[in-house]
Amino acid sequence: MRGAIFSKQPNMAKQQITAILISARKAGEKQGLLQILSIDKSSKPPVFETIGLSNKSINSLFRPLLPADQVKVLQAFGEGGMARTLPAIRHYFEVQGGTVPYREFMERELVKYHYDLFRQLKPQFDKLKWYYSSKGAHDRWVTAPCTLSSHRPFLKFTVTETGGRYHIESAVELNGTDHAVKDLERHYFFLRKEQEYFLLSLTDHQTLDWLEGESAMAPYTREQLDTLLSRLEGKYTVKRDIPEENRAIRTAPVPRVLLSELSNTFLMLTPQWTYDGYVIEGAWEAQTTIHPHGTPVVIERDLEKESALTTLLESFHARFPEQRNGYYYLPFAEAQKRQWFQKVYHKLLVSDIEITGMDMLQHFRFSTFLPETVMELVEEDTQCYTYRFTVHFGNEKVSVTELQKTLWAGQTAVLLKDGTLGLLSADWMQQYATVLKHGKVHQQQLKVSRWLQLSLQAGDGQDTQTEQKNWWQRWRDWQQHKPVYPIPKTVNAILRPYQQQGYEWMCLMADAGAGGCLADDMGLGKTLQAVSFLTRVQEQFPGAQSLVVCPASLIYNWEQELKKFAPGLSVRVYHGAQRDPSAVSDASIQVFITSYGTLRSDEELLTAIAYKTAFIDESHNIKNPAARITQAVGKINADHCFALSGTPVVNNTFDLYAQLNTVLPGVFGSREFFKREYADPIDRFADETKQQALQKLIAPFVLRRTKEQVAADLPEKTEMVLWCEMGDDQRLAYENLKDQIRSNVLAGIRENGLARARLNVLDGILKLRQVCNTPLLVEEAEPQSSASVKLDMLFAELEQLLPEHKVLVFSQFTRMLDMMAATCGQKQIAHYHFDGQTPPAKRAKMVEDFQNKDNNVNLFLISLKAGNAGLTLTAADYVFLFDPWWNEAVQQQAIDRTHRIGQTKNVFAYKMICKDSIEEKILQLQERKKKLSADLIATGEGFIKNLEQEDVEWLFG
Repeated sequence: MRGAIFSKQPNMAKQQITAILISARKAGEKQGLLQILSIDKSSKPPVFETIGLSNKSINSLFRPLLPADQVKVLQAFGEGGMARTLPAIRHYFEVQGGTVPYREFMERELVKYHYDLFRQLKPQFDKLKWYYSSKGAHDRWVTAPCTLSSHRPFLKFTVTETGGRYHIESAVELNGTDHAVKDLERHYFFLRKEQEYFLLSLTDHQTLDWLEGESAMAPYTREQLDTLLSRLEGKYTVKRDIPEENRAIRTAPVPRVLLSELSNTFLMLTPQWTYDGYVIEGAWEAQTTIHPHGTPVVIERDLEKESALTTLLESFHARFPEQRNGYYYLPFAEAQKRQWFQKVYHKLLVSDIEITGMDMLQHFRFSTFLPETVMELVEEDTQCYTYRFTVHFGNEKVSVTELQKTLWAGQTAVLLKDGTLGLLSADWMQQYATVLKHGKVHQQQLKVSRWLQLSLQAGDGQDTQTEQKNWWQRWRDWQQHKPVYPIPKTVNAILRPYQQQGYEWMCLMADAGAGGCLADDMGLGKTLQAVSFLTRVQEQFPGAQSLVVCPASLIYNWEQELKKFAPGLSVRVYHGAQRDPSAVSDASIQVFITSYGTLRSDEELLTAIAYKTAFIDESHNIKNPAARITQAVGKINADHCFALSGTPVVNNTFDLYAQLNTVLPGVFGSREFFKREYADPIDRFADETKQQALQKLIAPFVLRRTKEQVAADLPEKTEMVLWCEMGDDQRLAYENLKDQIRSNVLAGIRENGLARARLNVLDGILKLRQVCNTPLLVEEAEPQSSASVKLDMLFAELEQLLPEHKVLVFSQFTRMLDMMAATCGQKQIAHYHFDGQTPPAKRAKMVEDFQNKDNNVNLFLISLKAGNAGLTLTAADYVFLFDPWWNEAVQQQAIDRTHRIGQTKNVFAYKMICKDSIEEKILQLQERKKKLSADLIATGEGFIKNLEQEDVEWLFG
């Protein structure tokens, strides 16, 4: 397939056409994707000649047709662009040490490179004429006019079944009509239907490539199909034209026995099996289909494991093998002879078979005795309390192990030796069930995490022998919002009331030997509260060392906050390729800051130190207990550990387990226990009782305040800096461009003086600011990487804010807004987007819809210039300035879109600043020259006029 953009040249004969040809061959080291095509129609047949794509030819042919920035896009396709891109790709390959051959790596990177260029060119598709060439019959090339559609194609898939094997058919929606992909011509990221071309998204292109590679296995087995669909169904519409076995469960069954009564005369034992939470009973069959919530679920049953339970039950009584009804039964009297039922009950417990239904028995006798319980402390250490725990019904002492298993099975009655059931009352359950479920039984003694006592006693606040009375008094005072701990005088900030409470809560937890999770909303100052606590640690324990673990993108934010609010603390960042392992042993460092990745790499080194305190920022990163980073964090040796996260629960209740188990080891039991006891009942069955029990359990250890809850303490508008650390590719592009600009600018100043060089200075600053967004915005940037730390950080923050909050994002650069919009599309985030090209009527409609409280599109991407013209967007409560500028008035005007008469919310505004960049230096320059900041005018030239040569040298240094 070949395609061509063409224009007629005024100086050529009428039959001479010059076009741009899309090569049918793959782009490689000797050829780019586009070439210039000269067509002489005066010859019969027409003569086609291709020549290289140069900047000179592009300027002469296409500058009259295209905007300047689009001309640059075409130039990037040409010889100069390829000359810059191929060495960069080679460099990436060598640095990464990839396992794939270089040619395969290069072709993959070139696809990404060319796709981004075509995507940028897309707005001009309808302004240009196109040609294409394609092989027709007898391998002859056919050349004809065509169009490139601006319509977005949508992939969809259909699953069919033939003879127990499965096929996946790919289709694409073009202009509202579905077409099989196999019926279309595909080249790179283009699809051709007749004489119309459609540009796939890069994700769709990669998906089709991936499926093409997997097609060698087709037709697929059910297991292969499930694996493939697990990748497709999260992104695409998948229609299943197959029998209703949409979901199959193939887990090992968990055996259990249901006790019930038959005709008020017989005790009935029904064997049951739990498959992934679904209970099955009855005669064995290979597959059982159930319909929870109306959706068919196929359970593939395990004959061997099910038979093991029925065989065991039939061995308990001679009558049972003759009973073929799917259950077994005995008269009450028979079941009580020679303690038959007690023996069977204990055999089932020993076999780890769950027994359920005992609390529903009405005629099979309950004990007349109430439980007498003694819980006596016999040992105490830094981690747990050991109790002598005894329960009697009359003269009978109940085994603590069997009592614990009874509670784990969800039962409230325990079988006694005389055949009766000892009933555990609601009061008894409230007082003892939690401690018994979460404890560890050893030799009839119960070991309980000391921190669990906070949950059990926080409700009534009673003093006990296990905690000091003065601590409980402070706890009660804190709950009544009385001040209980002073803020260290060395903290360089005035904390708001809720921040003071958060700091005091950390002090209380630490004094009790516990940790916790501070889960305040984004913007409420979790870092300031943590810094205040770290300062107190140094006052209490001079020379103690603490550790902060956070995403790499937040390291500089932590360093800046510590310098700003606790200048007296000795802080060291341990991160990056140049980190010095010997620094970890420096006893003079009071706070180490490292990333999750560095902790994982240097786990042995960093976990060998005894820290007083550890902070785990954005702790939802360790929600998977099996992940290596979670295990590395769990090995941190700290007296107390605090997690920080505005979104501790991302997907389900189980997200809490790893985070809380890290800061409070042992409180929540094993993974399996937590999942069985809390996560599954809450997430799968919406069990309110379990939810309330878990809330009570975690209440002392999780402190969460929303913006709405602390609104009275907040100013109307809060402005903060969100520091961003460029990755290696982006940093390399920035430094290369900075060196080039510095050399040119300083040479211009030497030759012509600063006054005449001011425009060059302004242009240089502009380009460096663009690279801080992404190197793709600057043609001269090398390498041409799509890396963007700001884009990554922005969407990480949006994940926490949406859909609960409404957010505005401002950028000065429309191409950057386009990239944000594309990322929103990939992540399926609904949004509004306008810039200077948006018609006024459409702009007004978007603003009106965004302001509507019932509207669920909560993200608005806005051009900084276009967005400063009379907009009122008071529905938003978060604002991000993606590329802040020196003109504070313009920035304030953007923030004030949300902050006008009628605003009832507190607004948080974030300036996104790249560390060690021109952006940071402009910020510092504004601080150094207060008059400059106060007198800024709307033009960049005004800013430049206030600069001296030493300022310029410093900015580009």
